[in-house]
Amino acid sequence: MEKKALQLKLPRLLQEGMVLQRGKPVTLWGEGLPGSRVEINFQGRKWETVVGKDSRWQLLTDTLQTGGPFPMEIRSRECRISLEQVYVGDVWLCSGQSNMELPISRVKDAYPYVFQNCHNPYIRLFHVKEHFNFHGPEQELESGEWLEADSDTLAGFSAFSYFFAKYVNSESKIPIGIINVSKGGSPIEAWLSNASVADRPVLGKTLALFRDDRYAAEFIEKNERQQSDWQNLLKARDAGLASVPWYQDWHDEGWEPMELPGWFSGDRLHNFSGVIWLRKRFDVPSQMAGKPADLWLGTITDSDEAYVNGCLVGETGYQYPPRKYKVPEGILKEYGNVLTIRVLCERGGGRLTPGKEYCLFSQEGRVDLRGTAERKWEYRIGCRCSPAPMMDFIIRKPTELFNGMLAPCMNMTIKGVVWYQGESNDKNPEEYEEYLRRLVTSWREGWGEKMLPFILVQLPSFAIDLPEQNSGWPEIREAQRKISHELEKVKLTVNLDLGEWNDLHPLRKKEAGERAAAAALEFDAGDGKTEQGPVPAGIRKEEGRVIVTFEPAEKLLVQGGRLEAAELAGENGIFYKVQAWTEENRMIVECPAQMDAKEFRYAWSNAPEGGLLCNLRGYPASPFRMRIG
Repeated sequence: MEKKALQLKLPRLLQEGMVLQRGKPVTLWGEGLPGSRVEINFQGRKWETVVGKDSRWQLLTDTLQTGGPFPMEIRSRECRISLEQVYVGDVWLCSGQSNMELPISRVKDAYPYVFQNCHNPYIRLFHVKEHFNFHGPEQELESGEWLEADSDTLAGFSAFSYFFAKYVNSESKIPIGIINVSKGGSPIEAWLSNASVADRPVLGKTLALFRDDRYAAEFIEKNERQQSDWQNLLKARDAGLASVPWYQDWHDEGWEPMELPGWFSGDRLHNFSGVIWLRKRFDVPSQMAGKPADLWLGTITDSDEAYVNGCLVGETGYQYPPRKYKVPEGILKEYGNVLTIRVLCERGGGRLTPGKEYCLFSQEGRVDLRGTAERKWEYRIGCRCSPAPMMDFIIRKPTELFNGMLAPCMNMTIKGVVWYQGESNDKNPEEYEEYLRRLVTSWREGWGEKMLPFILVQLPSFAIDLPEQNSGWPEIREAQRKISHELEKVKLTVNLDLGEWNDLHPLRKKEAGERAAAAALEFDAGDGKTEQGPVPAGIRKEEGRVIVTFEPAEKLLVQGGRLEAAELAGENGIFYKVQAWTEENRMIVECPAQMDAKEFRYAWSNAPEGGLLCNLRGYPASPFRMRIG
């Protein structure tokens, strides 16, 4: 039996529970004995082909009947494979970095109903696991399987992908297959093909280095060793881990007050790198004593270990995940509890992130853990040291994720691509427009479809870890907008209002996914518009004012406060905030008397303040800039 399985083999994407694309011929492929005939029976039809000398076979079906599940049989003279659950609907490839990868488990508290009645065999996800290759495109994925949406699998689903699929399915009533090909922290260069970087000397030089397997292995080992050595040095020097560790020592000696949540500031902590210990005393309602509870500590820069009354209740190794820890039964007492946190600060900027939840709660009660005048947080330095070495991850190198994760998917017939990425390119935003153009073009070439639909998810608002000027985020948003208008069958979704100024991974993945889903449905409806919100169509000066006209010609709304994101610049190129308001489909901008306005820009910041321009459906306008005259 094992020998026969090797004689006829399907790729991992063509397995039980898969979704095949409706509305056009579908590619099926696999491996077999050279010269043997392969026959596929599906939906009452039959297709045949012959295995080539390279042991590979491939065929193109007719257009398939939508729905499912349907049985499929693939057989040769030597072997037969039977699949009982094959669906036909729309297959979308969702790709990008961490905000595309982020699982539902990370956002479930924002959507507490998400696991209720979530069983839906018409929503199916294939998650491509991380794998890199610098030498060339892989033929096959290392692992993966099709999973249907239900209470057992949902926590691991990409949140964006799930909400995208759920909305499309609810509107179309057809099976929706999602192939999620994403990796947190990955720049766009990692998703470009070899041909796309061939004329880029810097990328080519990097690629040549990493094609040496020994060099790549040493690179990985060096980065891991440097980080490990730095952390081990802190453990050895940390006074808080001495004979009586500070999470078990209740004495007041050496502890100083600190205002938290907030940044670790003051003369002693300016650009502090090393270990800082934080402590807060608190009481709980009598009914909470001895009972289990949830401990939420916002986010912490950079990593932490949290103790309650000397018991370790949770730890997190880097800054971005929310700290949501469980306090076991028997730990809490009514009076005199002590929360102690050991925080590693890698390169200054340590903090308990402001604007987040810091509390202890259960069904029996809730305790606010923010500092107060009566019960402030306290701190004590465990050790001070040089900054941690900068980590340079291999996933940041050119072509390797395209080759290892994306290329094996290109035989799969799909409806289109949703691309949510850009955060990791904020250090070189001037190149992003060209790279994005190359990505769309080369991916379409790989799938053999020049007009393969693309949906670009524009970066939302974010500010806390970015410089106020020259952060790169406005430029990346502009690059995304320009490519969507330049290339056919590319749509842009604007998400400024869905971001969080203090979190790189905003929770509102449902709303972001549904906007992309609405754009996806527009392709079927023949809607050719590029953006869902108002689009600037013209600009002119008129009697001390600048007037920006938008399309379509419908009333503009301002949501979320007064319009404060309008700026004008004169000949010197320096922008100043100016008063602006809306009248029907126009924005009226007050031009200072002393300025000969030459350029206008809107929402050109990391996290624009004030209200945002929207249409009657609540879709916001993209940030933009325009020359005047």
